[in-house]
Amino acid sequence: MSNRRILNLPKHKNPSPNRTASAPYNFVPLPEVVVTAVDDPNDLPDHDRYYPNRHTGYFEVTLTTKSPLYVRCPFTREEFDLDEQGKDRNGREVDNQTRYADRIKNTPDFFYTHDRNQPVIPGSSLRGMLRSVLEIASYGKVQWITDRQLIYRAVGDPSSLGSHYREQMLGPNKTTSPNMHFDYPSLQLKGGYLRRTNTGWAIQPAREIQGETFVHVEYNNAQAIIGGHGRQRVHDVFVEPIQRTSSSRGPRGRGNLTLDVAITPRVSGTSGPGLVPAKLVESGHMGGRHPKHWHCAIYEPDPTKPLISIPDEMWEIYQEDRDLTRGLPTRPLTQDGDPLFYLLDSRGNLVFFGPTMMFRLPYTQRPIDLVPPELRRPEDIDYAEALFGFVRTKQELEEMKRRGIFQETPPQGDKRRAYAGRVFVTDAILEEGQTDYWLSRDPITPKILATPKPTAFQHYLTQQEPDDKNRLDHYDSPPPHETVIRGHKLYWHQGGRTRRDIEDANAPPTSTQHTQFKPLKAGVRFKFRIYFENLSDRELGALCWTLHPLGDPGKEYCHHLGMGKPLGMGAVKLEATLYLTDRPTRYGSLFEGDEWQTGASPAGESLSDRATLEKHTQAFEQHILGAIGLHTSCQRLSEVKRIGMLLKLMEWPGYPADPNGAPFLAAQNRPNTRYMTIQPNEYRDRPVLPDPCAFDPAISNLAEPASSTPDAADSASTQPGAPVNLASIPSSSSAGVSERSGRKLQKRESEQAKATTKREWVALIEDIKGGKAKVQTESGEIITCSGFPSYPQGTAGTRCRADVTRKGGKAETAIFKGWR
Repeated sequence: MSNRRILNLPKHKNPSPNRTASAPYNFVPLPEVVVTAVDDPNDLPDHDRYYPNRHTGYFEVTLTTKSPLYVRCPFTREEFDLDEQGKDRNGREVDNQTRYADRIKNTPDFFYTHDRNQPVIPGSSLRGMLRSVLEIASYGKVQWITDRQLIYRAVGDPSSLGSHYREQMLGPNKTTSPNMHFDYPSLQLKGGYLRRTNTGWAIQPAREIQGETFVHVEYNNAQAIIGGHGRQRVHDVFVEPIQRTSSSRGPRGRGNLTLDVAITPRVSGTSGPGLVPAKLVESGHMGGRHPKHWHCAIYEPDPTKPLISIPDEMWEIYQEDRDLTRGLPTRPLTQDGDPLFYLLDSRGNLVFFGPTMMFRLPYTQRPIDLVPPELRRPEDIDYAEALFGFVRTKQELEEMKRRGIFQETPPQGDKRRAYAGRVFVTDAILEEGQTDYWLSRDPITPKILATPKPTAFQHYLTQQEPDDKNRLDHYDSPPPHETVIRGHKLYWHQGGRTRRDIEDANAPPTSTQHTQFKPLKAGVRFKFRIYFENLSDRELGALCWTLHPLGDPGKEYCHHLGMGKPLGMGAVKLEATLYLTDRPTRYGSLFEGDEWQTGASPAGESLSDRATLEKHTQAFEQHILGAIGLHTSCQRLSEVKRIGMLLKLMEWPGYPADPNGAPFLAAQNRPNTRYMTIQPNEYRDRPVLPDPCAFDPAISNLAEPASSTPDAADSASTQPGAPVNLASIPSSSSAGVSERSGRKLQKRESEQAKATTKREWVALIEDIKGGKAKVQTESGEIITCSGFPSYPQGTAGTRCRADVTRKGGKAETAIFKGWR
């Protein structure tokens, strides 16, 4: 297809054994380039005809469970109504004493359609399983990444993130942390009160006395008022204001958090001479070796100060983060008058807020911002979209229009706007003759599996200095490192799991975190079909490769499906037989003897036969290898390092977790695959998760595409890693491009070859509105920059980093990449 620049993405470096993290998951790296299935949306086949040079038919697939499998069944209408009313299945109000077995959300049934004792695997689950593998193997777009800003708190964190957090909250002159210092803008931490207005939420600043809006209260002085240890309480007190002098301030804390704080000498529960009213915010007593030393008292509201509006998006982000389940709950901000702390930038713009002095902060960059724009352009149609279909969102259509992909928004029915899929997956039905297929006849209570934690940047982002905790890359990392997300997340297979490996036998019956389910055991067989229409040789080969990953012939590869993957559940083996349909025969007669005329080949082709699989996948593999510049040095995708990592994560039986072993299993010379633990705290120093090469060093020797310079796209070099002339790559008759498309392709490639993207400093020449603003480049050009976060709200004169795209040397557009 089209010549595309191969990106030079940051490479993840594996840590030494003593800095190795353990996890039941790992990542397949981002693709260096997106491979498109077609060069123009109009090259996609229409749905109202069958093409003689394309393939139509179906796969007959047998699915065998290799480890316990569970796909939860949705509610019945009656169960849904009870859940909406906050009742259990007995009609009682749900409270903390309700057994988790009675809670509607914990209905244990496996998915079924008619009989709850006849399990069915829904086609939607199978479709998602196949698409995820196809996206990786075909070098598809990386677009399913959250655009939500992540929230974090790193008060005593000993890593680079802790330094980043403390210097934002306290400034570089208020902390004696020995870690790295970054050049942050001047931020002000203040106290105030939540206010509800006609238009939303706002902050009423607290009274400022001698330069302070709040003071610290020694724990011993406050003990009589707060009445012992507690958490998240607010008390009406009276304190003596202090002046910002060296005698009224002093170092408090220990380790990475030694603060120069303002400390009041007197606090009382009653008014008195020299005392002013305040709200004592009791952030909590942690106990253990590090008891609470002080609390904060916020002076009373100052009605003469204007309200500081909280943007709706900022409130939604706080609200979403506030309502997450955590081990140590925080005092929620929900009512008018709740005391709080907030952070202002040098221009007085609200950065964020929270219930305690060291509140949680948002990263300025979102996870989606750490995926290069070249890997998620909406106009690119990869194999997954060509096969399974797509619908462009309103935002995507506006972006393409802004970037000149088209002048007017395409009408309904235009292939640039939406396209229906050509692959259809049925439900998987239990194969007849099986009776004993449940892992247990009674529901099982599995071990608690928490939600993913993308804030664990030492796992989710590439690291270039993994052995130095002070130089780890996080979502707002300043130079010298650039970082990207690690890629596609997959779970390790862990061999045959037993009930003991899955069940939490000590779960309290009233636990609010446990659930129950009824999984299938290993060895259960299902049948389903995948119908397809009008596929090219390459597209058919992509589907064949997805069903039967073409790796080492001596190894077995399994897909991931259903719940409980961190416990080793959900490993399934697929065995597919291909049946092609002759459409003229199908519609030439109604009957074939005593049967309906289907036009299907009488004998299917089993993809378990390697020669058959290689025959059907050749066109697809050669196309991908050509697009990434490795077609002259590799014969198969399995010879590429990135695909080698995918195959390693699909390899059966995989790597069972050692629950009692260290994060790095020295005897086996590989990382463990269990979650790390809080007791002892294995997370504290932020050990780094290695890539799949740590499980098989041979993967490191596989081929990698070499990055190409933008100017190299002007030539059709066939050197590995450089953009290639894809006309020289072997292709099938059904994958040919029309003369019209060829002319379009040459024109587009000529235009794209002149485009370059470089990260530069730019200056805003106007305030940001709707995530966009005019900026001035270092060379003085005025262009539009997009992708700005809603906060901190940049204003005219502010500098930031941006990816500036130039054509013919002229700056055209820019995308925001960070304030520092």
